[in-house]
This record gives sequence, structure tokens and C-alpha cells, in this order.
Amino acid sequence: MNLISDKSMIKFDRQFPVHNFFFPSQGKEISKKSVCEIFEEAKSQVKGRALYFHIPFCDTICNFCPFTRGKYSDRTVIEKYFESLLTEIKIKAGSIDLSGTPIRAIFFGGGTPSLLDPDQIIRLGELIQNTFDLSQLREFSFEIEVKSLTVERAQAMRAIGVTHPRFGLQTFNMKWREMFDLTASLDQIREATELLKGMFPYQTFDILYGMSGQDEEELIADLQAAVAMGTTNVDIYPIDNIMTQVGLHTKIGHAGLAPTSAMRKLSMNILVDQFMRHSGFMPHNGHGYVRTRPTSEVVSATYSFVYHEHVYGYHDLDLLGFGINAVSSTIGHVITNTQSRKIYQEQLTAGLLPCTVSQHDKALDYSRPVILRLAYHGHIEKQLVRWDQIHPEVLQKLRNLKDESLVTEDDVRFSLTKLGWYWYVNIMYYLMPKADQMVMNRLVVDRLKRGGRSFVKRELLYPSIMPRAVA
Repeated sequence: MNLISDKSMIKFDRQFPVHNFFFPSQGKEISKKSVCEIFEEAKSQVKGRALYFHIPFCDTICNFCPFTRGKYSDRTVIEKYFESLLTEIKIKAGSIDLSGTPIRAIFFGGGTPSLLDPDQIIRLGELIQNTFDLSQLREFSFEIEVKSLTVERAQAMRAIGVTHPRFGLQTFNMKWREMFDLTASLDQIREATELLKGMFPYQTFDILYGMSGQDEEELIADLQAAVAMGTTNVDIYPIDNIMTQVGLHTKIGHAGLAPTSAMRKLSMNILVDQFMRHSGFMPHNGHGYVRTRPTSEVVSATYSFVYHEHVYGYHDLDLLGFGINAVSSTIGHVITNTQSRKIYQEQLTAGLLPCTVSQHDKALDYSRPVILRLAYHGHIEKQLVRWDQIHPEVLQKLRNLKDESLVTEDDVRFSLTKLGWYWYVNIMYYLMPKADQMVMNRLVVDRLKRGGRSFVKRELLYPSIMPRAVA
């Protein structure tokens, strides 16, 4: 990917085709250190932590979803996994000083956390309260699927402190709902939304766009319906065709739908941003919109999704994950739990943590605010960045972005310009050192090698305008 030195708004020659990713990457050099040793070493440098809990079960397998999830045969399968999840918390609490770092955000993801019974939600919440320092907790997110939401589950969620229930709506368009294998009715969605609005201070749902064959009229209809739901937040994502499941590619192929070009996705991104701003919303990160008074700012200063401050944030905010395929990330290391439920449960029963520990140059952690937070949240505070520790490639690329008017600088912060905001995914990728870009490239190639996913150059390349490329 090249940064283009040109007066037009087309600032890159191609679009990186994955929009959500961890950095530093998982799967670098394997570390011989234990999880306990890693978090003990990082303790003095970490001022805040987010917790992630993965519930991998679903009633409906949506074919756009790239996350670790699966069907279940009966409730006993969920119950066994749930007991293992409690065991993982207890084992880590016995080896790591989990009460020593304040928790700023909690996220229950999946899968479908709302498949837990109310008493399970209460039990898990009580264990969290008894294990961690929640004195600085600012946000508690909980993903639901509207068909499994009940008043009793919502009451249990509220009882343990949930503030941000979230659900995957994706689209109001019945053609696309069938294409995605979505099974909840629009009536069920609206009933669940009203329940959540009456019980929680924030409510969020997802909208997807840029699907093969989708046009701007369909997108605007979805945005109009999303705004009319009356929730405090809406998350709006471009679909990742590299990461979606083979089943969706098969359906799109049978329907004869043409892939959406990179240029059209860019125009849809701008359309989404302008529509939401004119509808009483402001962006608060790369894909999230909050209902607030619109201003001329690039990103809202009135709201932040705290969990993503840890995933896409400063070096001294880390992440601790629980459950299969959950990721923990702290200074110098990434810890990834096994994807296998069987191995997960067996090893925890034996008192072991079923994970792989990788290590990386700590300069990547210190570079993370520039690479991720600047692009995803729209700005970084200079005083919170260890500039003397940042990878030199990253600093040079930051200067290039300034020269091309994608980033501005004043005495206290670096900020994206409005044009830079439209290119935030490419800016994250561009700012990475070359070696880490190669890791991301291999991720894309490996997904395509598995077969069944169609991907054409028009989804990646912008029209050639032959300007000068910036190294």
C-alpha cells in the first residue's frame, strides 16, 4: 500500500481489506514465560485494564460473523462451559494479582452471552465483583441476541452492573437479512430495543454496509430505520469479505451479485458519516456513533467506548481475556486461549491455563497509540505517549501523514483531519512497521487460501491516478 502525494481526496492506492484487528499481532515468537510472570512484570507500567469474557454459543449461526462461535445440543453444554469459565477466573486469580490493577471496562462477547441463564449471569457477575478492583469501572458491555433476551435476563444484567447492552441487528432489509441467515423478526428487534431503552443508560446495535450488490438507496433506508430506533448509539461497519464465512460468499455467488469496489465502499463510508451527523449523531471512534449535539469536530469529545480505549489505545491500558479464543494483551506479550472447547475444559479441570503466549518488541506497545489510537479514536495526547520508545518507522510515517494533511499537530495532541478520518483503516495499516504489515498481509492470504471466498481486485484497488507515492 502506498500513500499518495496528490491534492485529491484519494490518498492511498489500495484499501486494506480487514477493518478490525489486534496490534501487536498474535502469533509472533513464542514466549517461555508464564501468564503470571508476564502480568507481574507489566504491573508497574499498567494503570488500567479491560476484561473480556467469551460466550461462544449461538441459536443462529450468522454467516457474516468471523468470531469463534457454534451451535449447542442442549443446556448442559453451556453449563459445562460456564463452570470452566468460572474456573479460569479462579485459577488466574490464584496466580496473578488481579485486584492490583483497576478495571475500567468489562465486555461480555460471543457468540451470545444472553444465552446464559439469569442465575448464571448473577454468579459470574458476583465472581467478577469479588475478584477485581471495580472502583474505576466506567463501562460494562453485554452482547445479546434479541430472541434470547427476556425481562429476567435483562434484570440480571442490570443487577451485576451492565451499562451498555449491545445486539447485532445488521440490516432492516429483508433480502439482506435472509442473505445473512438472520432469524430474528423486526418485531422481536423492536420489542427488545424498547426493553433495553427502559432499563439501561446506553443501548447499541450494529449495522453492516458495503455488501456485494448493495446500493446507496438500501444503505440510506437502513440508516433512516437505525436512527428511528431511538437508541443512544449505533455501530456501523463496512463488511469484511475476507473474514466473512464461506456460506455468505456462496449465497452471493448464487445470486450473481457483483462485489462492491473499494471506491464505492469509500463513498458509502462518507455517506454514512454525513447522514449520521445530520441525524443528530457524532462519531466517537472508527465505526461508532453516539446520539449527541453535532459539532464541526472530527470525533465527538462527549463520549468514548472505553473497552476500545484498551484494544486501540495507549500502552498503559491492557486487556485480560477469559474463555475460548479470548485474547489478553499487555506490555511485550499477547496471550491467546485455545479455540477448542474440549481442550479448554480439559486443561482447566487439570488446573492448567489453555493458552499460547507470544512475545514482541515492547516498542510496538509504545507505538500502539500512534498506530491505532490516533486513527481509530481520532487523536492522541502527546503527554501520554512514550515518544523516545516508538519504532522509528512509525515516526517517519507519522510525518508523512502530516505532510499529506491527513494528520494535524498542535502543542498538546496529534489529530486526524476530516479527510484522514475517512481513511482511518488504511492509516492504521500504513503506520505499522513493515514487518508487521507483512504479518497482516499473511492473515489476508491465509484466509483466501482456505477456499470458498471470492475476492476481486476492484475490492482492493483504487483507480490509478499515477501520482507520486510516499514511502
